[in-house]
Formats: sequence, C-alpha cells, structure tokens
Amino acid sequence: MTADDKKRATLDFGDLPTTPAPPVDPSAVKAATRAAGFRETPKAPEPEARGTKLTRRARRKTGRTEQFATRLRADTLEAIYGYADRHEITLAETIEHAIAALLNKEQR
Repeated sequence: MTADDKKRATLDFGDLPTTPAPPVDPSAVKAATRAAGFRETPKAPEPEARGTKLTRRARRKTGRTEQFATRLRADTLEAIYGYADRHEITLAETIEHAIAALLNKEQR
C-alpha cells in the first residue's frame, strides 16, 4: 500500500473552494462554546476505594434468560442487595432462595 492509497477521498461539488480550511485552534473553540453558554460534559468519576456504591453486576454467567422487572421500596431493595452481597450470590439466586423458602414454609 502506498502513501497515495491512504489519501482521504474528497468530494467535488464544483462550487466549493478547493483549498482546505485552515486548522482550528481547540482553545478558541472552547472559548467560543463557553461564551455561548455551553458547558463541558462532566467526566465520569473514578471509582474510589471500597465502600463506594457501584452498580451491581452479575459475577458469572448463570444461564438465566428470563427478565423480571419490578419496583420495590428502598429498604426492600437494600435488604435484597445486602443478602446477595453477604452470600456472594446474584440477585436471581437471592430471589430463587426466597421463593424456595416461601414454598417450603407453605408446605409445612
């Protein structure tokens, strides 16, 4: 592959100037956008040491494919998360344990 092969293709509409636009100074762009009232997109915070609440994700593949979505009270959700964290199991396993316990209690 030669240097000419890597050259970027240009479109010629006939009425546009053929000289390339001069490079734009990034600091001038930032100044213009700030003057127009735009704000810089905040960067995602870096995860801190243990204790920071992170989004919970499954640690391993479980073979579960059915989705179950519901709204819970905050204390119920924290209890489910707490149980799953203490036993190092997924949320699905936590629900399965709860159902098994309810069914076991019902059969007695």
